[in-house]
Amino acid sequence: MPLFPYARTEQAVRIECANHHGGVALVPADPATLRIVDNWISKRGAQLHVQHERWGTDDERERDPNDI
Repeated sequence: MPLFPYARTEQAVRIECANHHGGVALVPADPATLRIVDNWISKRGAQLHVQHERWGTDDERERDPNDI
C-alpha cells in the first residue's frame, strides 16, 4: 500500500498507509515537495475534523500529529 504523510516535525515526516502501518522519513529538501507534504497533512486534518463532526466524536482524543 502507498504511504502518505501524516505529521511533520523539523527533521522527520511520519508516513502511514490506510491500514495504519507507518514509518518515518526525512523531511524533503526540495521546497516544492515540502509544500506538497504540508498540504497533504493539512487536508487530511480537515477531512478528519469534518468526519468527527459528522459522527459526533469531536470530544474523543485524537492521536497527536506531532508524535513521531
